[in-house]
Amino acid sequence: MTPVPETTDAKLKRREDEDRLGADIVDECRVQLMLKFRFLDLALWRMDLAPLRVGARYPLATDAKQVVYDPPRVIARFRESFEESVRDYLHLVLHCVFRHPFDEGHDDREAWGLACDIVVENAAMDLCGSRFSCADDAARRQALSEMRMLVGHVLPGKVYGLVKGLMQTPDGQQYRGMGRSALNEWRALFERDDHGAWPANNKAKGQGDADDAAPEEVSQDDANPDAELDALRTETLDGESADGGGGRDAQPEEAEAEADAADDADEGARDDATDGDGAGERDAPRPTEEDAEREEREWEDVAKQIEVNLETFSKEWGDEAGSLVANLAFANRATCSYTDFLRRFMVAGEEMRLNMDEFDYVYYTYGMDLYGDMPLIEPLEYREAERVRDFVIAIDTSESVSGELVRRFVAHTFGILKSSEDYASEVNIHIVQCDARVQSDTKVRNLKDVDRMLDGMQIRGFGGTDFRPVFDYVDRLRKTGELADLKGLVYFTDGLGQFPEKTPDYEAAFVFMDEGGQATPPVPPWACKILIDDNGINRLKSQAER
Repeated sequence: MTPVPETTDAKLKRREDEDRLGADIVDECRVQLMLKFRFLDLALWRMDLAPLRVGARYPLATDAKQVVYDPPRVIARFRESFEESVRDYLHLVLHCVFRHPFDEGHDDREAWGLACDIVVENAAMDLCGSRFSCADDAARRQALSEMRMLVGHVLPGKVYGLVKGLMQTPDGQQYRGMGRSALNEWRALFERDDHGAWPANNKAKGQGDADDAAPEEVSQDDANPDAELDALRTETLDGESADGGGGRDAQPEEAEAEADAADDADEGARDDATDGDGAGERDAPRPTEEDAEREEREWEDVAKQIEVNLETFSKEWGDEAGSLVANLAFANRATCSYTDFLRRFMVAGEEMRLNMDEFDYVYYTYGMDLYGDMPLIEPLEYREAERVRDFVIAIDTSESVSGELVRRFVAHTFGILKSSEDYASEVNIHIVQCDARVQSDTKVRNLKDVDRMLDGMQIRGFGGTDFRPVFDYVDRLRKTGELADLKGLVYFTDGLGQFPEKTPDYEAAFVFMDEGGQATPPVPPWACKILIDDNGINRLKSQAER
């Protein structure tokens, strides 16, 4: 007996039922997570649900504003394991809490996405403990243990460096004792959601390909919830094709009539979706950069509230929330522009440049009209401005500091000085290298000579670490008039050294490498402390060059 093809009305009814059931499953995941983790309540319920059949690999996706779910896949995942469904939603929410969807500072988006998945799953497993346990958790913990041996703390920057290194390693070779085959294993263990709609990914790829685009980029038939869905693409609740299996081949005339009816329903559905202004859902404007910034600020507020709640009840949660707290602290830490930081070292001075701010066009044009070619007042040929002139960059050249990292930090600092009009081209900058004693002092008189200086720069020292010789050396230069207008000193170091006991009468900042959550040595009360990481230098440098 030939199966009777499913009618269009029946298909639409089935789709509506699937949408409702999928939403109920996601809501139940939210409820269970909130009952266990009350501090996550704002994050769990902040995003609206939107059903969308896109044929994605994973049941859930988000743009940090709404949760897009594929109803058939959500239902199939629920049937596989309710714990897996709960963990899927927790995984997606933690991405937003850590603000992973908004991070644009990593050039390899594939490596960054996998690193974020690893970090999120690590935090989720620690937080859940024996709750919502999944079949692959033992394998995940084994993989995370191997990563910790290589990178220490499981934080985004550290894991990203490991993943990126593996991706760039040729097949058959190893990176830090691991081969590229580990990437496939990590993807299978840690990936749970689709990152295609992340604001940072959409911005990085521009228009992108249709396959990887945000949900609104799918085809008209797939995007319209009331249109016929291709029988070969959509599964019903019992896993069979929408035609009941083979219906199109057995009854071609009925299939053709069914397709015509579906096209009519599709057109009617599009008309119904169109608002009074004639703009349908597909014509809705894309999220702007301002929208993404607003969403990021709102998620930042949510993350800070979660952090406060966890600190208040930290004893109750103990080590279970350790990874979550560490990642929240990493995501919520205060950041500032390195350019703005360097402005603290400016000094007032005059420069030979037309001062258009004090130029009065009225008197100028009146004189030209009255006398023909003689203005009553001309613009001043000098103006007072704040400039960085006398400045010291101290470099810790002990064995624990990488020479390549030193060069990049110095290049980045000079890149800012050269790119901003707030800095003078004629400068008096000393680059002092020091381990347990001063090894060299390179003087820069003009920013035009920086590139040549960096090309010939040699790192000297590699002994112990003592900060006092640099400050003593700078004091001698000030007494001789070499650094008469010194406003500040920036010391790039790992922090393992002795600080001066006497407070200098100029500002001093110690720049430490952030080792993925490891504690950095305290600095004296008179010093400023700055943390940067390997990726942070690249990101700041790109901002300075724009």
